[in-house]
Parts: sequence; C-alpha cells; structure tokens
Amino acid sequence: MVIPVLRRIGEQETELVLLDLNDVLYINIEKRNIVYHTLDEKYYHMSTLSELYDHFFDNGFDLLDKTNLVNLNKIKKLDNKQGKVYFEENPTGDSKYATVAFIKQKLFQNVISRAIANNTNTSLEYTAKPSNESFRILPRTSEE
Repeated sequence: MVIPVLRRIGEQETELVLLDLNDVLYINIEKRNIVYHTLDEKYYHMSTLSELYDHFFDNGFDLLDKTNLVNLNKIKKLDNKQGKVYFEENPTGDSKYATVAFIKQKLFQNVISRAIANNTNTSLEYTAKPSNESFRILPRTSEE
C-alpha cells in the first residue's frame, strides 16, 4: 500500500510523495507529528488542512472555510444565504455540502461562480428575452 506523505526540503518547504508502506521500518511521534522512518529518510504524515492546501491547490482545491478544503472542480451550486456549496445542481436535504466562510463568499464570488459555470456546462453570459411584455434574464448554456 502507498500513502501520500511529506518529505522535508529545507526548513519550511515540503514536497508531496507517495510512500510504500513496505519500505517503512517504524513509525513514531516527533513534536506531535506522525513520522514514517525508512532506511534512508523520514517522512511526515499530512495532518493539517494547511499542509493539504499547499500541495492540493494546483489540483483545484481551496480553503473555503477554516474547516474544509473544497475541490472547486466539483462544485455545482452555491447557496449564499446558508453559506454552502453543493456538488449537485439540484440539492436535497440529504445532499453533501461544504460550508463557505462569509468573508470567503465575498472574496471568492467570481471564482466560485466561474467554477459552477464550468462544472455545470453553463455560461456566465446572460441574454434578455421578452416574456409576456417584460424581459427575463436567462443564463446561456454552452449549447447556445
């Protein structure tokens, strides 16, 4: 079995590597961190969202709240009132969601909107169409 772990490069920098558990001699705790020891090196268990963020950001993950790291490539709906993002276009009470901090809703509004448009195959462009003597604003789908 292989597991993702961190290898230290210098004092502050780490790189994400896959460690084969067959190469591990022993596992211990150092300064409250789980450490995997091999014959030649030691590797650190990823244990914080900050560590995950550092290495998963390039794969579309972002911290939308202090308690979660969200894959922006999977978001399909934002509920501004509840501060939640959903992973399906028509969520129900049983749908999975992640919370979005209020300040992040303001800062990431464009990023989240673009992610949702991309993930639901819609456009951020709108067209106005007459509807019974008034106009309705409708989002365009990519098929239009």
